[in-house]
Amino acid sequence: MFFNKIKGGLFFVLLLWQVHCQAQDVKMYSGKAPSAAEMGEILFSRPDEMAVIKADGIKMRSISFGKPKNSQQKPADTAHQQQNSSIGLPIKFKYDSAVVLDESRAFLNEVGKMLKMPSFANEKLIIEGHTDAVGPKKYNQKLSERRAGSVKTYLKDNFNIAENRLFVSGMGESQPLANINPYAPVNRRVQFRRAP
Repeated sequence: MFFNKIKGGLFFVLLLWQVHCQAQDVKMYSGKAPSAAEMGEILFSRPDEMAVIKADGIKMRSISFGKPKNSQQKPADTAHQQQNSSIGLPIKFKYDSAVVLDESRAFLNEVGKMLKMPSFANEKLIIEGHTDAVGPKKYNQKLSERRAGSVKTYLKDNFNIAENRLFVSGMGESQPLANINPYAPVNRRVQFRRAP
């Protein structure tokens, strides 16, 4: 029992550290939902596991034989390396509520499909709720927690994702998007990142 409390506390500290270090490291989406595979690659690919693109077009995982023909060419897929490790989706909720609107289900369905893909079936996900700065801070904090919890419930109920793979964090208004007015509606979002 005591060990579980220590383990839970350690996870929470690691979670806060990771969130703090990557607060602005987010790839935001609006409009069309990204595909499940695209989200999985962004969230779960590690630099040491990225595909190495060979001069003859063969992709290898973490092993490189020989040098590229063009010395200007980098062996790793640098566009992939520059992708962010967090995804922000414009999940919309009923006013002053944690009820997900139908228009946001396409985004959540892709997240659910991603978590069901064999290559990501053992991965764990942090679901972060964010609000704009309209309203009291304490209220926004609680609302962001409820909304992140609602997303977790949606994924569990509709995609049978195990509860121990989904972690909820409410950020309230504490992390507005970089160079965006904290009161702007775009700050009302849900972010997803790999759990440590």
